[in-house]
Amino acid sequence: MPDISDKKYSIKYVPEEACITCEGSLLLNGAPAYEPILNLFKQAAEEKKDGQLVIDICQLKFMNSSAINMMTKFIMYISDIQALPITLRIVAREKVAWQERLCINLKRLMPDLNTQLK
Repeated sequence: MPDISDKKYSIKYVPEEACITCEGSLLLNGAPAYEPILNLFKQAAEEKKDGQLVIDICQLKFMNSSAINMMTKFIMYISDIQALPITLRIVAREKVAWQERLCINLKRLMPDLNTQLK
């Protein structure tokens, strides 16, 4: 599964660590532009069935509403659509208000979501 990157952002998946790291600013234009990232997330989750998957957004500076929508779709995919038996953990920075709010809102969609604020 290849990493996805551009001048402004990078999404890296390390299967051995079961970790997706997001860096930079996700400011793509609309839902179709986020499909490759969503597919990477879905593939990683499918690969880690019955295990744990970590999404680290600590180095993410900004996400636009389309990126937040993509994350919401991913949470719905795991919890409702596929009902994957996976433990999902999102690692974010406590001092970045939007990251903390994102974790709170995603936890509303998936109550057993494990969030770690650093």
